[in-house]
Amino acid sequence: MKEETTHTGEWSGCSSDSAIDWALYHMLTDEKPVMITELVQRSGWSRDVVAESLSRLEANCLIAVMGESVSLLSLSDMLMLNEMMHAPDMPVYIENGVIKAKKQC
Repeated sequence: MKEETTHTGEWSGCSSDSAIDWALYHMLTDEKPVMITELVQRSGWSRDVVAESLSRLEANCLIAVMGESVSLLSLSDMLMLNEMMHAPDMPVYIENGVIKAKKQC
């Protein structure tokens, strides 16, 4: 069973996944990484709800999660990641934040 979203933070009006993702995305700044615990405190949502949202944002190439910190990706990083994920003929891939060359058969 999915954990209920807590509605005690400054973003208490958000309840759908997309609204939560949007709210968390806007809590990030392009100046410095933000700690996950800070996002939990500011939003009022449980760590599980925040972690699920961050996973969706990362899967959509909008953010980078590095341990306990989160940062926005630049537009060029977003475009490059999307290209690498969706173009089967790309000669490189990303694994654990490292760009690696695909083995040629």
